Amino acid sequence: MGKRIKKSGHVYFISFDNLIAFFVIAGFLTVIITQVLMLNDNIRVFLNSTEKIEGININTYLSKDGTLKLELVNMEKAPNAYVLINGDPKYSFKNKSVDISIKQGELIEIDGTQYKQTMYIKVADSSDNVIEPQRTAVVKVNGDIEVVGRVRLK
Repeated sequence: MGKRIKKSGHVYFISFDNLIAFFVIAGFLTVIITQVLMLNDNIRVFLNSTEKIEGININTYLSKDGTLKLELVNMEKAPNAYVLINGDPKYSFKNKSVDISIKQGELIEIDGTQYKQTMYIKVADSSDNVIEPQRTAVVKVNGDIEVVGRVRLK
């Protein structure tokens, strides 16, 4: 018969299929590690470019103060009903209406916990730079604290 041909003993482990599988697994592990690192606020600044770009809203400091006129609808006065600004009592309804000074981002609430009857309070007027609360807003206070709105200024 003939001579036996000795086959080469080289086996290549680096094939195209193995290379693709390696990159898929490496990419998947990279995504998982990055997502875990994004949970930490201190590391997120370095990984996320929008964290560096975003800052404070400059309109917060540039916008002027606004004014609101709140008016009782169904009562003449309510001296124990208070206008809360960011949770602090600032004004009371000693008269039928109250003029208040507001700033950007403040939370305006009405405290009617001293009264058992229902009070209706409307935003009667506002300065031109006030976006919210709107002039048509009416708040029903039924012996509790009700939110008028968060202030947005132009």
